[in-house]
Amino acid sequence: MRRTDMVVAISHHTAADVKRHLGWSGPLEVIHNGARSFVAAPRRPLPGWDERPTAPFLFHLSRMSPSKNPQAIIGLARAWPEMTFVLCGPPSDDAKQLRDTVKLPNLQFHLGIDDAQKAWAYAHCTGFLFPSLTEGFGLPPIEAMHFGKPVFLARRTCLPEIGGDAADYFDAFDAAAMKRVVEQGLARYGEPGRADAIRAHAAQFDWDRAAAAYLALYRRLLGLPPG
Repeated sequence: MRRTDMVVAISHHTAADVKRHLGWSGPLEVIHNGARSFVAAPRRPLPGWDERPTAPFLFHLSRMSPSKNPQAIIGLARAWPEMTFVLCGPPSDDAKQLRDTVKLPNLQFHLGIDDAQKAWAYAHCTGFLFPSLTEGFGLPPIEAMHFGKPVFLARRTCLPEIGGDAADYFDAFDAAAMKRVVEQGLARYGEPGRADAIRAHAAQFDWDRAAAAYLALYRRLLGLPPG
């Protein structure tokens, strides 16, 4: 850090962490990540699902480590047997342990899915759950928002910054409180223009915009005129 001219953080929350934990008092700039849109990607159903499902389901995508808080979703699934919960992610040790030990009729684990299956799940889910306890940015919520889907986040770390008014938030992780947040958010989703507002929020997080911000920063640090 002593040789550093500039620190770039991917969120204001991360910037605050850099100051707090590393004692950084030098130049610091926030450039949000972009988030890839899978809206135009090919789609393929998850195993056991029809191409156009008729049953509602809530989707979660992560590596399912404790910091991602999958136990909160499992608790919600236990308390909400009428709803199906689909948890996806890489085949990490944490995810495989949950898949092998948690057996609920309304809870599914699909590990190692590809982009086509991910796009299908985003496109057809009723809502996206992401009760993560610690994030530096959080790409999956924005990926879900590109589809205009209702997104439910923990009110923790950077997630309120990234989700803004386009998301609904969990302040507690007991099943009753989480169910109430989801039901209220799904009811509000029916309001005119809500899906379009969610898509517009996601569009702010664009890789071309991020790349332009980095290029402008590098030119400034090198003493070059704006490109």
